[in-house]
Formats: sequence, structure tokens, C-alpha cells
Amino acid sequence: MSCVLNKIPLIFLAYLSVILYFLIFNFNLICLILFIFSSLLALYRKYYLVIPFLLVMGSFFLVVKMDTIKNSGNQPTTLSKITMIPDTIQVNGDLLSFQGKERGQNYQVYETLKSKKEQKFYQNLSQNCQLSFTGNLQIPEKQRNFNGFDNQKYLASQNIYRQITIDKINKIVLNDTFDLHVLRRKAIVWSQTHFPKPMNDYMTGLLFGFLSKDFNQIGDIYSSLGIIHLFALSGMQVNFFIDWFRRIILRLGITREKLNIWQIPFSIFYAFMTGFSVSVLRALFQKNIRLNPLDNLAVTTFLLMIVSPKFLLTTGGQLTLFYAFVISMINANCKSKLASQAHLI
Repeated sequence: MSCVLNKIPLIFLAYLSVILYFLIFNFNLICLILFIFSSLLALYRKYYLVIPFLLVMGSFFLVVKMDTIKNSGNQPTTLSKITMIPDTIQVNGDLLSFQGKERGQNYQVYETLKSKKEQKFYQNLSQNCQLSFTGNLQIPEKQRNFNGFDNQKYLASQNIYRQITIDKINKIVLNDTFDLHVLRRKAIVWSQTHFPKPMNDYMTGLLFGFLSKDFNQIGDIYSSLGIIHLFALSGMQVNFFIDWFRRIILRLGITREKLNIWQIPFSIFYAFMTGFSVSVLRALFQKNIRLNPLDNLAVTTFLLMIVSPKFLLTTGGQLTLFYAFVISMINANCKSKLASQAHLI
């Protein structure tokens, strides 16, 4: 049995899992044909353990999908108060948007601000806050035009199934309880107030995975600087921070054997500070997994499917996985060529 298992490339299992993922969450004929062909190829090569593995993965994906359908239908019809998630606050002119939670559910919230005073209050807000309000609770809009943005699908990928449009805020209750959401918000506000535009957007996007609503308006500036790919693919700063963290820990006298014990908690903390961005999670997993490039990518894919099961339903998740695959293929080819040249020497 172990002999058969060793013959199955992990990247092939990841490839089959991705196809099965799209087959369950977003069925189409191309995925079905690819899945049937790839499964027959696996059986032809006597990869028999692929069958129970795919049964387990398929069951997991079905549970996630059924849970999504259940949560989507099990939503309240009215709501009068909500607790803001501080590190999701966005102010774009007179439009305030943020994510909030109430009764174990998350919501996307919008409000039209009435004055400059309100605008400044929310721009600088960096503590937990509960709002009592009157407004409308509704289902997010679906895709209207061909290839248009599907807001309902995007919010569902973040486990948000309803949006709120606030007409009037009746009461604001601030509290001083401290958590990592507040810490991230304080860091974002500090960066926005201590750096000039457009540098502050660059800093918050690169360091904390937070892009303000007016980012699209200055996108041409970043493109002209040649750094737009940092936001499109992201995760590239992970190597920088992890490497510097390792240097500091080693300078403090911590042995290399104990380094990973410190690196893993730091990676979890940094993932939270970037809002658990999928691209950053992918980069952190790859940085902490010590395997050859393709096996590393395969294990990273499985971990992402467990930690963030809906990541492949977003364009960002698909792009970051494709980017990682291309880089892994290049690394694998370079290592094989170097090995063959060393053998010849």
C-alpha cells in the first residue's frame, strides 16, 4: 500500500482536487471532461489511492457547499444593531462601508455620511464600536451584465449573505476592549495619517493587505511605477518579513533548531495583520513548508482548502495559486537542470 501511495505525485492529487472543487462549486462541462480524463489516467497508472482521497475531498467540498446554502437561507429579516469590525472600515467621500457582525453572522454595511465631522470620525476610528440604527437589510446584487462583477458571489466567498444600507444611526457605543482587529486598525490609521497620498495607500496595501476605495483612482500611478503586480499577486513581501524575523531571532541567540517554534506564531500573527489575505496565507504556507517546489505547492493548496475553503471562488485566489504554480514549475526545472549539470561535472 505504501508503495502505491509513494507513486502518486502530490501535485497530481492537488490538480485533481482543484478540478473536483470547481466541479462541485461551479459545475461546467470542461471541468467534467477534465475530471473524467484525469481519473481514468490515474487508474491507468494504478494510482488506486486516488479514489478514497477524492471521496474525502469531495465530501468536504459538499459539506462546505451545503453549509453555504443553509447559511444563505437562514438569515434574519430585520436588524437594528451591529458591531463594527474595525479593520474593515472604508471611507470614500461621503460613503462609509464596513463589515459587521451580529448574532454570529457577518454583514456588509453601507451608509451615506451627512457631514465632514462624521467622515473624519470614521476615518480615525480605531476601537470597537456598536451601532444602533434604522435601515434596510437585503440580499446583495447578483451579476447584472455579462462578465460583470457579481457582488453576491464575492460576499458569499467571505461568508457574508446580507448587506445593510443604514438610513439613520440612533446610537453609537464605543468600548475599549482590545483585540487583533483593533491592533490592525490602529496600524492602518497610523499609516494613512503619517504618509502622504499615494504613499499611504501603498503602505497599507503592502503591509496590511488593506486597499482603500480610492485605490482604483490612483491605479495608473502604481502601474507607471511598475509595482501594480505587488497588489495583483501580493504575498511577495512575506519572504522579506520572514527573513528579517529569522535574522533578528538568530541575533537574539535563539538556535536554528528552535527557530521554527518562533516562526510559526509570527506567521499566524502576520497573517492576521494582513486580514488573512489568501495570497499572504499561500506565501506563508509555502515559506514554512520544507519540501520540493511542486510538493510544497500541493500541500499549500490542501491547507488553503481547509483553512479558507472558498478561496478558489475569488479571482484573487485563482491568480495567486496560478502564480505560485508557475513559479514552482520554474524552480523545479531550474533545480533539475542544476542537478543534471552537477552530475555531469
